[in-house]
Amino acid sequence: MKNWKKLMAGFCVAAMLGSVVAPVWAADDAAEEEADGDVADVSEAMLGLWKDSAGDIYGFYKDNSFFGQWKDEEQDVLGVYALSSDGEYTALVMQFANDDGTYDDENMVTYLVQANEEENLLELYDPDSLDLTATLEPYEADGDESDYNQTYQDMGDILTECYSGETEAGETFIYADNEDGTFCSVLVIDQDDNYVSFVGEGTFDEENGTVTITDEVSEMALTFGVAVNDDDTLTLDMGDLGSATVEEATLAVAVQGLKYAVENGTEMN
Repeated sequence: MKNWKKLMAGFCVAAMLGSVVAPVWAADDAAEEEADGDVADVSEAMLGLWKDSAGDIYGFYKDNSFFGQWKDEEQDVLGVYALSSDGEYTALVMQFANDDGTYDDENMVTYLVQANEEENLLELYDPDSLDLTATLEPYEADGDESDYNQTYQDMGDILTECYSGETEAGETFIYADNEDGTFCSVLVIDQDDNYVSFVGEGTFDEENGTVTITDEVSEMALTFGVAVNDDDTLTLDMGDLGSATVEEATLAVAVQGLKYAVENGTEMN
């Protein structure tokens, strides 16, 4: 699988550097983060699954994306975030994705954020008044079998890259994996919310240029070839099963897809 990663790195370097999965300001602030120890400390402390007093849940991931669940609105939200510092305060900027997954200059909020290590809390303050706006505490699963939040977070912790798009039949196709390919996930959701998933180790056949993912539970396998298109999208060819065209996405997209499938769809055998 490491060969697969090297192949992807060579083919997709331009797409990676010019990725549109995060706005320009996120990249700028990421560079500032590297030079600011306080920002880096807050960034590391934020990673994970958090819950506020209203019951809203937020997962912050290592690629500066987030996935949230607003309880009162019964709405799932995702987006990207960035941290910056003026030397005294650390600012958290959260930009929410539009319904179609794109980003623009709207739907952006800013807080001052402080990691309260003593009480293991995240404290969000109004940037103008400095009033405490919200307090987030680590999420703890309630034991309910329908509560998959920890599963979603575990997946977000493991993954390092994600690609999403559509199959020829118009199905949603999401591929994600970790750095060395020991954990890969493919999720396909059709228009009627029926879904099929393959989660397990991926292997790369260098001679044939294919990737195979064997599901840990069903032991069924999915094999596909990879072709890089002129527009930096990828075509994943699954032979008789058809093909999918995907582009780089955030880890939050993979987590959202899993949540949607499990809680709204019907698994296909």
